[in-house]
Parts: sequence; C-alpha cells; structure tokens
Amino acid sequence: MKSSFLDKLGADIKRLVEEIEDFSSTEIQVRPTPTPTNESAQSPKAIALIASEHGATLLCRDAGDFQPQAVLHELLHLRRYWIDSVPQILPVDDPDGEKIKLANQIENTLEHLIIVPQEREYGFEPYAYYREATRKNWQAYPWPAISEPWARRKNCLLSWLTTYFLVRDPTIKQSAKRRLEQEGLSSEAERFSQKIERVLSSKEQCISTAIRFLQIPHQQATMVYLDIKNQRTIRKPVSLH
Repeated sequence: MKSSFLDKLGADIKRLVEEIEDFSSTEIQVRPTPTPTNESAQSPKAIALIASEHGATLLCRDAGDFQPQAVLHELLHLRRYWIDSVPQILPVDDPDGEKIKLANQIENTLEHLIIVPQEREYGFEPYAYYREATRKNWQAYPWPAISEPWARRKNCLLSWLTTYFLVRDPTIKQSAKRRLEQEGLSSEAERFSQKIERVLSSKEQCISTAIRFLQIPHQQATMVYLDIKNQRTIRKPVSLH
C-alpha cells in the first residue's frame, strides 16, 4: 500500500497491511470510486474491497477520507480470504445476476460474525452500526415491500443471526423475537443461531448450515477459495452438515 495511505492508519493496522502483503507478495491497491459501493454502505465514503486470486484493491469514495476503521474492516475480510483461506459462498449458475446478491448477503452476514468483534481488538467500537441497522429493520416490520414467503423467511433468519451475535441491546432482541413469533419462525431462528454458534470456527460448516436453514439446494452453491500464492481459485462443493 502506498505510504500516503499507510500514513493515515495506526500502527496496528499498518502491521496488518504488512502481514497481508508479505504473505501474498503483492501490494494492496487503493483507488477512488465515484459512487457508493452498495446500497447498504455505512456512508457515502465507505471503503469497499475487491479481492481475487491475483490481488486486492480498496475502493473509497473520497481518497482524502481514508477512514481507519472502515479500512480495517476490509483488511480483516482480506486476511481471512487470503491468509486464513476461508471460502466464500457463490452461486453455481446465475443467469440474471440475482443469486449473487443473495450469496453476498449470506457471505457478509457470516463474515461479520467473526470480523466485527475483531475490530474491538484494534481499539474501535464496532457494534453501534449493527445496533441501529437491526433496530430499523425490526421496527420496519411487517415489511410490506417483502411479500414473497421465502424472501421474508430469509430476511428473518439472516437478520436474527446478526441480532443474536452482534446486538447487545435487550430491547432490540426482544423486538426481534416478537417479529419472529409473528412469522412463525421463532424456534427455527433459535436453532439456526445456536447451530452457527457451535460451528462458528468453521466457515465451511457455517455456509452449509446457512443454506440448509435458508432451504437453498446445496448443489446451487459452491465454496470458492482464493489461493493468492499460486494465483488460482479453488472451488469445492458445499458439503452437508
């Protein structure tokens, strides 16, 4: 990473950059992007990560506002993908581009269960955003824009996973449980979060558990590993757990 960007980061984050670059023998690039990277970006200047088996780029709305916590968040993703060799979930076939959106939602939900607590180790408060996001989500119930039963179920289960792991406000958890009861998903959501908690150290088992509870046929998804040292991707089928 160029020194002009490294100098904006604290010593601990600099060491993380060095660890990743030393492991991969490649420099992390930083480039500006003119628009927010996605609809759920925390702010118009949020940092986004593009990572492949060949390299990684951090995109930011404003190169002059290189926010250390946002950078750290993406670097923690990158360390897991490259150094820890954890897989990402991707669709096997996606002719209309809709399945990748779902895969990204599952991927981010699972990854954040690990990454968000790690941000505290670097001196940041990581939970406020998720507290407010989940509060707004459950307060918006009954979600009139989501009419399809499967989509409502998916929204309930993934939102509950974030609430269960990353929200410490008991009033939000109580609100979530009431909504789940109204949807008839209270018991299943509890089983989902408890199963994920048991297998949290294995991304492979987390992916398998998620698609099982979301009722996605396991043949429709694949696990992709980024082998940066050999500049190749490795695809494996999602196993049944």
